[in-house]
Amino acid sequence: MIISPCCCCGGTENSPERTRQMNIVSIASPEFWGALLRAELILTFNVVAGLAIGELILSLGVVERLFSPIIPRLSRFGIHSKIAAAMLIALGSPRAGAALIAASYTDGEITRSEAKYGTLSLAFPGYLRRWVGTAAMSAGIAGVAGFIYSLILITRSAVRFVWVILLLVKHGSGRSGVYQPQYKAQSSGGLARRKRLLKMLSRSLPWAWFFFALTYVLVPFVERIFTDHVARWGLYSFLPAQGWAVAASSLAHVTAALSSARGALEVGELGISQAVLALLVGSMVGSVTRAMRQNVGYWMGIFPREMLPGLVKQHLVMTLTLETVSILIAWCATEVGL
Repeated sequence: MIISPCCCCGGTENSPERTRQMNIVSIASPEFWGALLRAELILTFNVVAGLAIGELILSLGVVERLFSPIIPRLSRFGIHSKIAAAMLIALGSPRAGAALIAASYTDGEITRSEAKYGTLSLAFPGYLRRWVGTAAMSAGIAGVAGFIYSLILITRSAVRFVWVILLLVKHGSGRSGVYQPQYKAQSSGGLARRKRLLKMLSRSLPWAWFFFALTYVLVPFVERIFTDHVARWGLYSFLPAQGWAVAASSLAHVTAALSSARGALEVGELGISQAVLALLVGSMVGSVTRAMRQNVGYWMGIFPREMLPGLVKQHLVMTLTLETVSILIAWCATEVGL
């Protein structure tokens, strides 16, 4: 994604109108469309590889061989064995876990609700692997504020995981012993699996390409709306101007936001609690566009279309709810002078 330099700093010599013109030019440039093409190729590889891995795992019985001692224990809590296996696989690769769930849903082994909540449950196991590095990076760049921010992220992810598990147990079939699918499972033969894989790809990939390209093109305009209109919306009473600059930096990358927060902390423009609040606000502002780019395009490639509305809606509702709560807590901390 091509982002104007003013998205990553607290100020600029260019007027908003000039910056808007620069964004429009960048979108019309060959570099932008070359970057989009590369991103689409990466998306295609991820979708094809993910589906192939999911089918291979099912056909070789890898799940039963590797996780046979662990899965029955998880199943006793009402979690289907395939979803339990996907959670364990997600410790290494959440996308491989999602592919296993997609293949199990296509085979009729799990219900739509199980597939939805099972997919959402993979975020926490996948984040655990990255969190140590994220925490070290955050603390290294933004000090105490960065470390507190990383602690809030892992806590929020853990709370979301517990929330999803409760819904999964409520709607799951793990306690019922043998699951009776809503439609007959398709043949597990190698030729049948390959045909089903090709059919799914032919249906889902065009939609994934279109939706990814749409969000890729629109994101710069969303970012400009945010950075141009904060003052007009009267939000400086909630967060100082430098705090909004930190939040805007999150639209580029979290490291840009952490660096901006460190600079504001060093010159005394923000306190620790204000810096944490700014980082959380930036995370929330970018969460929708990140979900569209990183999750929805991939989900469109591996799941049937009837799965997507409920999956995307549930993902956004849970994510934005917990982000709002964490922001309100951080704002209260700034108000009481912590």
